This record gives sequence, C-alpha cells and structure tokens, in this order.
Amino acid sequence: MSKIIPGAGAILRTYESAIWLYPVRFRAAYGEAMVQAVRDAIDDAELPSLVLMTILLKDLPISLLKENLAMFRDTLTRPILLYSALILAALSTVLALGLAIIPQQVLRLGANDPQVEITGNLKTALEHGAEPTTLVAKDAVEMDESLSPFTMAFDEAGHAVASSAVLNGESPLPPAGVFSHVRERGEERFTWQPRRGVRIAAVMRHVATGGFVLAGRNMREVEARENLATTQAGVVWAGMLAIIVVGTFFFGWLSAAPKPVAT
Repeated sequence: MSKIIPGAGAILRTYESAIWLYPVRFRAAYGEAMVQAVRDAIDDAELPSLVLMTILLKDLPISLLKENLAMFRDTLTRPILLYSALILAALSTVLALGLAIIPQQVLRLGANDPQVEITGNLKTALEHGAEPTTLVAKDAVEMDESLSPFTMAFDEAGHAVASSAVLNGESPLPPAGVFSHVRERGEERFTWQPRRGVRIAAVMRHVATGGFVLAGRNMREVEARENLATTQAGVVWAGMLAIIVVGTFFFGWLSAAPKPVAT
C-alpha cells in the first residue's frame, strides 16, 4: 500500500530538475534510474516520510558535489582539454599585453609631437642668428601644474640661457648626461623627472651654431590615459581567462564519462 506524502509531486519534480545538474553523460547513464528509485521510495509504505526527506536532502547535494568534482578532475587530467586551455590562455595573455603596451607606446610617442615641432623651429631660428632670449616665451610655465609646453635654451656647456620652465620657484636643469648624448646624436626624446611625481615628456636638440634647445610638457594626462588603457587590457584579459576556464569545464561537464557501476 502506498503512503501519502504531502507535496510528493513537487518533491519528485524538484528531484528530476536537480538531475540536470549532474554531468551530461552521468545523467544520461543513471538519471532515469535515480528518478525511478525516488518514485519507488515515495511509494514504499515501510519507508517513513521523514526518513525519505532526510535522505534526499542529505544525499543529493553530496552526490552532486561529488560527481561534478569528479568531472572537474577528469577534465584536468584530459591532455587535449588542458593543452587547449593553456594555449588559449597564452594567446589571451599575449593579446592583453598587446592591448596594454601598444596604446601606451602610441600615447607616449604622441606626447612628444608638440615638442618635436617647437624644438625644430627654435633650432632653425637660432641657426639663422636669432637670440635665445627672444625666442623662449617670457610667461613662466609651472612644470608640476600646467599642461602647456615650456621651452629652454642652453649654451654649449649646458648652462641655461633662457627658460620658461618653473618648478618650486626655480628653473631646473635636465640631467647632465643628456647634453653629451644629444651633442653626439643631434636629438634626444626622453622622460624627465625633475622631482618625484613630476614627469616631463622632453625633446632636446643640438644647435649647429652651438648650444641646445629643449621643449617639454607635463605627462599627467598622458599617464592617466596609459593607466586607463592598462586597466582596460587587464579587464579584457581577466574576462578572456574566465571564458576559457568556464568553457573548458563546461565542455568537460558535457563530455565527462560516467563512472562504472560496481558489480
């Protein structure tokens, strides 16, 4: 004689739905038998209702966890899946690095564009006999605050002749080694850090008639954009890795072989 369990239909439907949480091949092999076993248990007059509910609430979560963990282990030990995931992860890492580095380089090189033009014009004017003091702007540019370009002129020994750059009330000098380098090569584009937290995109040229000209501007906005590009590349990288991990385990979940039944 069957016993009457309140909500038996709902219990059975819930159990049938939970079966879909098992790996596909496991579900295909054992799902029907598991549901039939619960039907038989519901109809078993000798099995107390409370005991049945306790068994279901205890064993189902444990069984789901056990079988899915077994599927994960199986996925990790399948060479083709692991190899494919590692290859995709490596490609994603290279792509993310490219998304971070290329914009950084483009932004950094672009930060020199006004200075290249300014120093070129100053160099030409000086070589045609102009005086540095008449070419360098008279308005002071605060290097740590303003984003406007500033200009500087030096004699052949590297002593400042004229400057529109101001930092802490003074006009700082670029590193001494830059002058000898520019004297040999004719031009140098470099990042100048006259003080902690102040970075300048600087361009220096050697004047054929003697001396040097320098133009620079604060990199604050450029660095903010570089940081944004790096952050966005990191988000893309994390997203791609997440897709690879989820996709690998989902494929393993669909294709995991059921464990053989002990006889």
